Amino acid sequence: MLKKFISIIFASQLFLSCGFTPTLKNNNQEIDTLIHYEINPESSYVARKILNANLQSVDKDKAKFLTKITVKEQESAVNVESSGSVNEYKIEVLISFEIFDMLNDVMLLASQSRGFENYDVSSSEYTNSLIQKEALERALIAGIQLMNIIIQSKITE
Repeated sequence: MLKKFISIIFASQLFLSCGFTPTLKNNNQEIDTLIHYEINPESSYVARKILNANLQSVDKDKAKFLTKITVKEQESAVNVESSGSVNEYKIEVLISFEIFDMLNDVMLLASQSRGFENYDVSSSEYTNSLIQKEALERALIAGIQLMNIIIQSKITE
């Protein structure tokens, strides 16, 4: 019994003194809560829905920064067979945005980000529409991530 107790103490001491310190994520939510996003109503419904779900916006009167967003989608054939049928499409999403300082009423930056995604065509039209929607969502999320990096770097300057 004494050997078990000593071995438990030894093992716990070994693990505690090995030098491991957990790395905690520093999630700076303060900057995110300062931004109000306005999405152009001319953007597609799916794009507006995905943007609203992935961007945390505050009320316009509480925001220190305003970001106006316009989304353009383009679909093109990637792999065309000799018979003329298409096996694979590429969706390109262009997110144009402008950042305004609400306190000084000045435009800080006008920029763009892009997202790309390929998807294969199946034999079912319903399945194709679902796959296309998922590809559009992945392309938008890639563009949103790049846009957020640009916005955060400009705001923290």
